[in-house]
Amino acid sequence: MTGSGDTNRPRSVLCVRLGAIGDVANALTVASAIKAADPDVRVGWATHPLSAPLVCGHPAVDRVHLVPRTRSPRALAGVVRELRSGDYDAALDLQRLQKSALLARLSGARRVVGFDRPRTKEVSWIWTNERIATGPREEHMLLQYMRFPRLLGFADESTPPPRELPSDPEAVAFAEALVDELRSPVLLNLGASKPAKLWPAGSFRALCQELLAAGVGPLVLLGGPGDKELGAEVAAGLDVRDLSGATTLPMVWEIARRARVMVTGDTGAMHLAAAVGAPVVAVFGPGDAGRTGPYGPGHVLLRGGVRVPSLDGLAPGRGSAVSRMDETPVGPVREAVLEIVKTAESRVR
Repeated sequence: MTGSGDTNRPRSVLCVRLGAIGDVANALTVASAIKAADPDVRVGWATHPLSAPLVCGHPAVDRVHLVPRTRSPRALAGVVRELRSGDYDAALDLQRLQKSALLARLSGARRVVGFDRPRTKEVSWIWTNERIATGPREEHMLLQYMRFPRLLGFADESTPPPRELPSDPEAVAFAEALVDELRSPVLLNLGASKPAKLWPAGSFRALCQELLAAGVGPLVLLGGPGDKELGAEVAAGLDVRDLSGATTLPMVWEIARRARVMVTGDTGAMHLAAAVGAPVVAVFGPGDAGRTGPYGPGHVLLRGGVRVPSLDGLAPGRGSAVSRMDETPVGPVREAVLEIVKTAESRVR
């Protein structure tokens, strides 16, 4: 059945969103909305270890359940026992997959809430007994997530999606030391989880050269452990700080919190930056920009060199274009960065 704002609020809620990084960052708006409405509600979160830094220590999450990436029946049975020990009133499948929906169902919660049937994958809807209302096809994922606290009675149509990430003292100290040295950096996030989402290294290098020639800096390169060679290729002979492969997830969002802008592809880092309020220049290829781009005002999204409308509302057709990452030239990205930097400088004055 489809829910419509049940006022019988649960006193304990389990959120199941195992990965990926950007999706977990966006889905955390559910926990934040619940806690903002009622701080006494217990919120648990089931996640894969890779995404744990996003939920461990999060102000809206009371208990974290680590779900190993394994098919071992013994390991999964242990996870189910732990979930059941939480005695949750409601379990939310925020991932739409068989594994996440089944974990929500096996948690023992009376109410098992999932996405509306057309949006689910792998027939995962069979494990839920309540579903959020179907929204516009191109509704941003963050707005889709907000349908969960609305169904449970913790939000209404006027409630904006709350964004917050944990504060890690070591990451804060690292970011503050970097900013003390470099002041407000311009970030270039090089990596991506899939090759189809990678902006070419040559494009990033050319962008660095053009920004430095325009007097824009300091430039800091970011990337995951597998992006060290990419960082070395982009940084060779240039006056940039290469931190690719040298930062934790909390370091990435704490640096972004203090940065002037982040240039990135369709990556988890893009959503981390948006979540802490950093302006983002995002290069998109075949991804659905309308649903999965950086949410909120102040961002610039480019596909094939053409700007996609702002993602803080609905823009019909904005996610329909398909192109390769290498079809976005350096020029429009450079101009977007210069525009954001100029705007920030004018505010300081």
